[in-house]
Amino acid sequence: MKKLFGIFIRDIKNIAVNPAAIVIVLGLCILPSLYAWINIKACWNPYANTGNLPIAIINEDEGAVLNGKNINVGDQVVDKLKNNKTIDWIFVDQWQGNYGLNEGKYYALIEIPNNFSEGLVSLASTNPKKPNIIYKSNEKLNAIAAKITNAVKEKFANDLKSEFVGAVNREAINTLNSIVDNPDKQKAQIIQFKETLDEANNNIADIKKYIGEANSNSLGLQNYLGNVQNNLPKVTEQINSLQQATESSKTLVSDTSQTISSTASTLNNDMVQAQSINNRIQTLLQQIKDTNNSAASLTNSKDITNNISNLSNLNDSLDKTIGTDIRFLQSIAERSNNNNLSNMINSLNSLDGLIKTEGNNLNQLKTMIGNKADGNSLNDKIDKISEENNEISNNITSNSNDFYVNVLPVLNNMRDNLNTNLDDVNSVLESTKVIVPQLNALAKYGIATSKLSVNQANQLNDKLSAIQNQLNELTSKMKAINGDNLNDIVKILQMNPNKLSSFISSPLDVKEVDVYGEGIFGVGLTPFYTVLAIWVGALLLCALLTTECKNFEGKGKLNFVQKHFGKMLLFLLIALIQAAVVTLGDKYILGVNPKNMVLMMEFALVSSVTFTIIIFTLVSLMGNVGKAIAVVMMVFQIAGAGGIYPIQTNPKIFGVLEPLWPFTYAINGFREAIAGPIWSNVQKNFIALGYFIIIFLLLAILKPVFHKVTEFMEHKFKQSGL
Repeated sequence: MKKLFGIFIRDIKNIAVNPAAIVIVLGLCILPSLYAWINIKACWNPYANTGNLPIAIINEDEGAVLNGKNINVGDQVVDKLKNNKTIDWIFVDQWQGNYGLNEGKYYALIEIPNNFSEGLVSLASTNPKKPNIIYKSNEKLNAIAAKITNAVKEKFANDLKSEFVGAVNREAINTLNSIVDNPDKQKAQIIQFKETLDEANNNIADIKKYIGEANSNSLGLQNYLGNVQNNLPKVTEQINSLQQATESSKTLVSDTSQTISSTASTLNNDMVQAQSINNRIQTLLQQIKDTNNSAASLTNSKDITNNISNLSNLNDSLDKTIGTDIRFLQSIAERSNNNNLSNMINSLNSLDGLIKTEGNNLNQLKTMIGNKADGNSLNDKIDKISEENNEISNNITSNSNDFYVNVLPVLNNMRDNLNTNLDDVNSVLESTKVIVPQLNALAKYGIATSKLSVNQANQLNDKLSAIQNQLNELTSKMKAINGDNLNDIVKILQMNPNKLSSFISSPLDVKEVDVYGEGIFGVGLTPFYTVLAIWVGALLLCALLTTECKNFEGKGKLNFVQKHFGKMLLFLLIALIQAAVVTLGDKYILGVNPKNMVLMMEFALVSSVTFTIIIFTLVSLMGNVGKAIAVVMMVFQIAGAGGIYPIQTNPKIFGVLEPLWPFTYAINGFREAIAGPIWSNVQKNFIALGYFIIIFLLLAILKPVFHKVTEFMEHKFKQSGL
């Protein structure tokens, strides 16, 4: 580190003792600032000086007549423009205007043709002709001026439209005022007439509604009875089929009844059998335990194993019996939603779970016998199985009682209801068959009556519709009229015609509010030109001062990296001075008032450090090639960092490259400081500039690799004499 500062101190001393070096360094500190200040001041507020921008106006409007009065919209607009100082309006004839535009005397020309007012007035006729104005601009003089004059043209056209609308409305209101001699009397007559129309129209509408409903009902009845008449033979045929199906169903019901009785008997037997099997399991468990407790238990292990196998078989048989019962009951429960059946199925599922658990424990007991477990362990296991078996026995008894009390009556009731339901169905079908001939006779009579009713209703409805159409035309024209509206209309007609027509022609004003800043164009350009000046300053440093450390007489030999960073310190010091000068000048010379001056200075200093490290590293590694790269980077950043125009308006490639340029983050940082910071954005911009610093500091390790190539290229360039 001492060697690095040794190089820096030597450079400072060399500048201090050399007057020419002092002058050059002072110039380097100030010159970049002039670049920024001059450009910002030149663009400070160009739109405030548009009053010096000459635009020719040619008015050849001959006027027109509206309601017996002469109207000349062109003259009215010209009179207004003479008092408008935002543009240097030049009123000339056609020859002077076109000649001056071609010669570059005027930036643009606006011509009002001779039939302009006549075209506007034609809008009130049956054959309207849209008028037009002629706009010409001289883009050769200045591209930005052409954009300004185009905006002026749009405003001029809007003024013409506003002037015409105002004149027409003013005359219309004056005419209406003349006919409103007795407002109260005329208002009462209008309201009475409107109410009479509304009442007549509503009455006809109600009559048509009733006729329509009756007609619809008659037509619907006619169609319905026709369908009934066509379907009656099918109904008779279907009744016969249903009766045959009912007879056939009796056999099925009888079989179903037998099945239910059989199921009930089977479930009863299964309960008895389950209790018997469980008793046998309990007996075998006791035998196994007695055998295990005998003195010859080891020699009788084969008998114990056989008994356990018998126990497993009995357990499986019991599980199968209970499973079959569950499936029987589930098949019946699917067709009969009965709580007793559901409860019985749930109880049997619980019992089946206990049986399966007992089966698992029997398998474990068999394994213990095979592994020759001690007698106490076997007794414990047998006792556990015995306890489970007692629980199963109790569960079987409970389920058996529940079956007799709750389930068996349900099954018997289902069996008894089947035959009764079939007898009821057959009785209903017999009664329906008797009604069919009566329905056929009624349908024939109803169809004939409804046809006559529909024809008469259609004739009456056509006559009422013709009357209603005429009333609707009158009603629609007076629909929005009521007492309040008439009062409002009278008040409007009694208002000042000039003020009212002015409001209608231009009903609103736009109030502009600047969210950030003072709305001055130069303030908006300050971030871009300040950042550009800092880059130019760093580029001038590397162009005028050498980046090589030569003839250093300090202690010890320096490597390439030490020379690189030692020499960079002088560049960083001058760059910081440049950044401070240009930033202070922005505020105190140009009058830019940032919301956060400290933040603006911080971004200026960080940007100067970032740019200096980038350019110094490029020049130090690659010599003149590095200077060329720095210039190319500057060119791309001027166009593609969003400094002047929004990046979205540039070709797509610039939007892709924008995040890769340090200008992007430096300019955004200045904008945050000037307009008011959003601290999350400030942090992102500082971090991004920090990444550039780290990347180019790490590139210094490539100095030894590039040194020989750079030195060779520089030597050859000097030999060229250029």
